[in-house]
Amino acid sequence: MNTGCRLFWFRLLLLLCLALPLREPDAPRAAEIFTMEQAVARAMQANPGVEAKMLLLEQARLNVGVAQSYFWPRVSLVGTSSRVQNYEEVQTYNSDNLTSDNWSKGLRASLSLFAGFAHLNNLQKSRIAVEVEKARHRQARLELGSNVQLQFLQLLKCREDLKSAEEAVARIETQLKAAEAFVKVGMAPYVNVLQNRTELSSARQQVIRVNNDIRNAEVQLNRYLGFSPDRPVRYAGNLKNFSSTVGYTEEEAVAAAIRQRPDLTMARKSVEVAYKDMHIAMGQYLPRVDATYDNMSSSKEYDDKRYQGYTRNYWAAGLNFSWEIFSGGETTFSTLADRKKAQSLQKDYEDAMSGARADVIRSLLDIKAARELIAASRQGMDAARESYAMANKRYMTNTGTITELLDAQLKLTQAENDASRALTEYHSARVRFFYHIGRENPGLR
Repeated sequence: MNTGCRLFWFRLLLLLCLALPLREPDAPRAAEIFTMEQAVARAMQANPGVEAKMLLLEQARLNVGVAQSYFWPRVSLVGTSSRVQNYEEVQTYNSDNLTSDNWSKGLRASLSLFAGFAHLNNLQKSRIAVEVEKARHRQARLELGSNVQLQFLQLLKCREDLKSAEEAVARIETQLKAAEAFVKVGMAPYVNVLQNRTELSSARQQVIRVNNDIRNAEVQLNRYLGFSPDRPVRYAGNLKNFSSTVGYTEEEAVAAAIRQRPDLTMARKSVEVAYKDMHIAMGQYLPRVDATYDNMSSSKEYDDKRYQGYTRNYWAAGLNFSWEIFSGGETTFSTLADRKKAQSLQKDYEDAMSGARADVIRSLLDIKAARELIAASRQGMDAARESYAMANKRYMTNTGTITELLDAQLKLTQAENDASRALTEYHSARVRFFYHIGRENPGLR
């Protein structure tokens, strides 16, 4: 191919490339916005642990049907086939002893009329098991909801800490500029600049740490909500936007916990299940009565031609009665063992009740203490702001030292962090309070 031909094809390829429309880059996915209430609702839908408890609940409901099935008759198709072969000819007065081919087939039904109340106790036990699984499902929801809320509050606190850290950086940068200006005109020593730069470096490091804490909190929330760590999600809220009331007295809270807490329900129902097991074991002392009905066809064909085979159709109905009067002590020991288990679970339930009361009282005390901390931290923050303003004014008028100003700046930052920490502790205590009384409150109202 000569040079002119190559040039022609190159120009043609260039024109084709220019004629093709340029593909615009994919726009970044817009961040989804979740409030605390929306985040809890999303977590309830996406969390596999809650879904697993729901599946166990459905299994328990199906087991009720299994227990109910024992009250209905059992129907089966039956059939047998056999050959009787004698080794030698024998004299007999019964044709059944002759060599023959035999078969039978038919329908058989049986109904358990009495089984020592085992079927009734099993049915009641399966229904109690449904209530236990419902309580487990509610417990899983409560735990997940409280974990999401506590993590959400931690994220909001980190944002408040970031705001405080960035304000500290801005204040120190202003102080640094003033110190450099004073040094230029000989109104302050150069050490003031160095001290400000040191504090500025520490403040910027704190900003980096808080940003990392924010990212970690967002990743954890994404996991709770079933999102990938890199998925853009914006969690909206402010520590000041949540309700500041509880609305329960101590007596009302304890009563609500006893009535609503799923772990107490599980403990109480476990005692009932244990007593049902004991009653099932005690039922072994009683007789068993079954009704049976057979509708059969049977046939017998003899090898000896002197005898004629036959086929007959018949039905039979009857009652079967059995009573095991001695089993080597198995029934007695099983009953005693199940009774001890039930008594042990009863003690566990009483201990759980006592623990629930203590949990509620402690959470109310935490709420009260956090409320007092909020009031004290606000007073401290107001005083720290005023102290910083005075120290800054004295430094700007060259009547105060840089040490006083930096100390006032550090105390102001600490006071701001204390205020956000007190508010976080208050709302976290409210989250734990609602968890301890067994109430779902996704919006923390």
